[in-house]
Amino acid sequence: MNENEISLEDFEQVEIRVGRIVQIEPFPGGRYSSHILQIDFGDELGTRKSLARLIPNYADADLMRRQVLCVVNLPPRQIGKHRSEVLTLGVPDAEGNVVLLRPDRDVPPGGKLY
Repeated sequence: MNENEISLEDFEQVEIRVGRIVQIEPFPGGRYSSHILQIDFGDELGTRKSLARLIPNYADADLMRRQVLCVVNLPPRQIGKHRSEVLTLGVPDAEGNVVLLRPDRDVPPGGKLY
């Protein structure tokens, strides 16, 4: 086992769920975040807030109603005046800008990654 490996049991504790972005606010004063997202995870989890760094890849119109994958069981993080409740997942493109992870077809909100 190398020093970066985790056990399957550790990974199974990470709760990754699909949600739909239902509200977007700019966060111009954020050092690492550019948007405040309200993400709906369905009846079980409801709507949660996430601060995300999405410039320059996304305009608000591209984000609204988009499904995204998020870690929902991390402790909230205070970022300036705002509290981020979930971690929205993304990977860097060739220029290092965020590309959001999402299902390749529409799925029910709150669905858990397995």
